[in-house]
Amino acid sequence: MINLPFMEQNIIFLFLVSSITLTLFPGPDIMFIISTSLGQGRRKGIFLSLGLCSGLIVHTLIVVLGLGNIIQAFPQSIRVIEILGASYLFILAVRLLKSTTQIKTQPHERNSSGNIYFTGLIMNLSNPKVTLFFISFFPGFLFSEELSYELQFLILGLIFFIQALVIFLLVTMIVYKLGQNFTFYKKKNFWDKLQAFVLLIISFVLLYP
Repeated sequence: MINLPFMEQNIIFLFLVSSITLTLFPGPDIMFIISTSLGQGRRKGIFLSLGLCSGLIVHTLIVVLGLGNIIQAFPQSIRVIEILGASYLFILAVRLLKSTTQIKTQPHERNSSGNIYFTGLIMNLSNPKVTLFFISFFPGFLFSEELSYELQFLILGLIFFIQALVIFLLVTMIVYKLGQNFTFYKKKNFWDKLQAFVLLIISFVLLYP
């Protein structure tokens, strides 16, 4: 067990507060979690949250393993990743829009939990700027002169992952509970269109240089 001095604990606490603030800042991730939880239910919202946060683990490992330096050295690789991710999200948005025009007598196909998890993972991984953000954000919160940089980055990444997962799950639960009181809650076409709209926004943001 690592025993940290009071000053180092303060730095970690400040990092936690900063991370929570960043996670709560309104953005595409929160918007998509809200629309998914309302439109497809609590279970899908949970799997989406797990997918998004799984991407954070990958970004953390990239920083720890030093692969972030490769991304900085070859910035053109960022555009490739962004274009691939944006293309996937765009196709998914188009499919959602098409599903809203299906004949009502046909069964309405919903994304499986595995698919929604994969969507969340791709949403996060297709934004390599998260890795660059970690590279610039984490060094300001190095808290120990004894531990290696790699271990400190790993600890900070774990803290960021845990708080993000807790917040995403809480948002899912709260929104789902509140959504049960909405009169238009069961209008699936509305939520499909909203999800498609959010995905289109994310894809365009990824493509914007």
